[in-house]
Amino acid sequence: MVANESYQASNSEIDSVRNRQTSCKSSVQSDSLPSIPCTNEIALKRHLNLWSGICFIVGITIGSGIFVSPKGVLKYTESVGLCLIIWVVSGFVALLGALCFAEIGGIIPRSGAELAYMKEGIGSIHERTGDILAYLFNWTNTFILKPTSTAVLVMSFAEYFLSGIMDACGPPETLVKITSVFTILMLMNINSISVSAANRLNIIFVICKVVTILTVIIVGIVRIAQGHTQYLQNGFDGTTRKPLSVALAFYAGLWAYDGWNSLNSVTEELQNPKRNLWLSIVLALPSVIILYLLTNISYFTVMNKALLLSSNTVAVTWGELVLGRIGANILPILISISALGSANGTLFSSARYCMVGARYGYLPEIFSYIQKDTLTPLPSIVLQGILSIIFCIPSNIDELIDVFSFSAWIFYGLTFAATLCCKFTMKKAKRVISVPIPLIVIVILISIYLVIAPVIVNPSIGFLLATFLILFGMVFYYPFVYYQVELDCMNDKNITATMSLNSSMTDINSIHRRQSNSFIIQQQHLTSEKINRKNSLRDELPTNEVTLQRHLGLFSGVCFIVGIIIGSGIFVSPKGVLRGTESVGLCLIIWIGSGLLSLLGALCYAEIGTVIPRNGAEIAYMKEGIGSVHERIGEISAYLFNWTSALILKPASIAILTLTFSQYFLSGILIDCAPSEQLVKMTAVFTLLMLMNINSISVSAANRLNIIFVICKVVTIIIVIIVGIVRIAQGHTKYLQNGFDGTTTKPLNVALAFYSGLWAYDGWNSLNSITEELKNPKRNLWLSIVLALPSVIILYLLTNISYFTAMDKVTLLNSNSVAVTWGEVAIRPVVRALPILVSISALGGGNGSLYGSARYCMVGAQYGYLPEVFACIHKKRLTPIPGVVLEGLVAIALCMPGNVEGLIDFFSFAAWIFYGLTFLATLFCKFTMKKAERVISVPIPLIILIILISIYLVIAPVIADPSIGFLIASLVILFGLVFYYPFVYRKIEINIIST
Repeated sequence: MVANESYQASNSEIDSVRNRQTSCKSSVQSDSLPSIPCTNEIALKRHLNLWSGICFIVGITIGSGIFVSPKGVLKYTESVGLCLIIWVVSGFVALLGALCFAEIGGIIPRSGAELAYMKEGIGSIHERTGDILAYLFNWTNTFILKPTSTAVLVMSFAEYFLSGIMDACGPPETLVKITSVFTILMLMNINSISVSAANRLNIIFVICKVVTILTVIIVGIVRIAQGHTQYLQNGFDGTTRKPLSVALAFYAGLWAYDGWNSLNSVTEELQNPKRNLWLSIVLALPSVIILYLLTNISYFTVMNKALLLSSNTVAVTWGELVLGRIGANILPILISISALGSANGTLFSSARYCMVGARYGYLPEIFSYIQKDTLTPLPSIVLQGILSIIFCIPSNIDELIDVFSFSAWIFYGLTFAATLCCKFTMKKAKRVISVPIPLIVIVILISIYLVIAPVIVNPSIGFLLATFLILFGMVFYYPFVYYQVELDCMNDKNITATMSLNSSMTDINSIHRRQSNSFIIQQQHLTSEKINRKNSLRDELPTNEVTLQRHLGLFSGVCFIVGIIIGSGIFVSPKGVLRGTESVGLCLIIWIGSGLLSLLGALCYAEIGTVIPRNGAEIAYMKEGIGSVHERIGEISAYLFNWTSALILKPASIAILTLTFSQYFLSGILIDCAPSEQLVKMTAVFTLLMLMNINSISVSAANRLNIIFVICKVVTIIIVIIVGIVRIAQGHTKYLQNGFDGTTTKPLNVALAFYSGLWAYDGWNSLNSITEELKNPKRNLWLSIVLALPSVIILYLLTNISYFTAMDKVTLLNSNSVAVTWGEVAIRPVVRALPILVSISALGGGNGSLYGSARYCMVGAQYGYLPEVFACIHKKRLTPIPGVVLEGLVAIALCMPGNVEGLIDFFSFAAWIFYGLTFLATLFCKFTMKKAERVISVPIPLIILIILISIYLVIAPVIADPSIGFLIASLVILFGLVFYYPFVYRKIEINIIST
């Protein structure tokens, strides 16, 4: 394909961007970031002076913490005296940490703070370790720490603000979320306009915060002068004797000081950073310590320990007692302003972390872009804002704080370790401030204590989840950083198109990136050579044709089948199988029967697949198998399958799996509320876009991702199985006894049970769709099937037995999520993690389905059943990008109704029509292609049996439970004939692309 006229016409605009970019070399080298940018590079402007730096630290630090943390500190210290000491010590720990940051920040004066310090500090000892730790910090900071912090602060703002304006009526949760979202959008807009605007707003917020706290302090001083000191006397009575509990008190106290390291993230925008960085810290943090100490003393002039611990909003309770009704209304507004100011500062700094991470190659290059006119990191601001909005959905502030604090102090400790490393590896570096080594060692030990002690004292799923999320970043490090898989996020054509289509919104020419060594390269034009064959596709390919490579070995083939089969079915189908069978015994038999039926079908596919070893599976089999008996019927059958598969079957399957992923994933992270239908759909759409991107990059990338998903899936099921075996050993077998009691006497109901069971096994024929990419297909095709499907049958059977060790029939039938209900009984401590694991299984199935469906489109276009553009593959990446895009977009459209059950009925009915036709093609080939080499040969009686079963599975559900969905499916399939006559039979050509 070639570029169009509009691309050529706007070359001059693109050149103006390129010339400014290529005039200097990348400012990011493999090991470090030089402190001096190129003279003509578009860089962030140094707006922030000493006063701005102080306000920036104070503005972020004084947020909602001082108004909510006092309860947590007192709860774990159990005395007023130790409580006040913790507040002071927390401040000094923050000050010591900030001075360590200031020292290493003076040596490495770059925006990004911990990212640069770990990469270059720890990297000075061991380069790879430094790179991995820097990447993990960037991953955690970008997707967890900063968005979480912003979300907590914005939700605190919304809660307090609405409480103030709604008087005694508490704000509903939905209104709090909506307010939080709009607040984030407002802050995104302000921070995108200019650094100066955000800075001025921050100074205003700081003034409001300090005024609020000074009001509390002044009132406290007045009350002390009036003799209200009874709650401050005998301050150490009841002090805790549990040293580990003090760590939890520190968690609450240090959360209130969070932001002590914030200025290091914007050193590139700080005037004279070698002076103003450490001086801002030395002036700001002691001021905050004094303010916090006096504020807490003021609280204790009004409230005793019991009253403070019973209050959900300490400052509001204090205001009600001191200032009366007026104070109860005004104080929440002032507190909300404090939280809003911190949220603004957090968003400001988090965008800079993203920008520097992108310059190091840890994030896509687009996040290293800055806006030409306003010199603000617009893409990074948008990313952090969107992530913060997502984190607002659960609205569980306590959980978010736990995840944040635990994760944050891991990387704070690593940064202190980097400071210590620099003491020895960068001895000659100029230091404006130098922290003694013993103090650095002390703060490292404190960090270790703050990470370990809370886990021991109060183990929480939040700590486990935080660890999992941090380590999950390695999934992306391996392909995109270590192996440097290239992502074509944007190219000249895309820029041109964006300028022409979106000029009213923003001028893309005003977006420039900081020079970097990121992965974006020029997009190669797709090449296409239409493969015209009247009767078959077995002819030798043209020597100059760009073809798919044979990447997949036996292990990859097994993983591909298992990866697609084990999706959401094993976690949602048990209910449908049991409803149709009405007994445990027959239910388990149906699971085995469904597996054996899938195995028999897969072996039939393997036989015809070795006779016709082409991508596209059913398309080729029906055209050449049925076509060997009657050419026109074979072609019509193949066309109708391609039509149904491209526009219904494959997209419906992908949509079901991604919707299931979204439902379970959101159920896992939304602790106290069910995810809304709109959120499920939105998450499904974003998931599909991610999978489309991955499958467009390379076959190897998608394959590696599939293997990772398979491992996660099998681990999830093995956990269920092992727990089931343990429960059987413990004697939990009462629900398995008398297994055939209540068995259905209606044969037609068994068909509906098979529908549910076979949906769980769907994907048994998936490897046939990519035989052209399989190494040694005549051996690996059938061997992958023989190894994969029996393994899945065993896993499914044991999983269902495990379910019945925890649930009786009634409980299972009443459950909306069988696996979660099982987890609540069998593994209650970690039940929250189960929906996440189930969602990973569904996501892996969706990835594999999209991978295979794109190949159906490509082969269908090669036969002339789809427009020629879908026969194109990327010249360099050798991936069928048009097919990936088509299937992804249709799947997105099918996600909009969001009716998973309707999609399953629609899919299953249509699928078994064409499965039956493929088995019929296998039977025909037994007679018309007798001389063809067969590595495996299924006996004819078994083929006839599975054809009859297919007919039964199509007809019986319609009789047993007639539905409009079956009629719609039939009409949609037949509607494809409208396009067959002009475009296939008459061969009317539409020139979409030129070659």
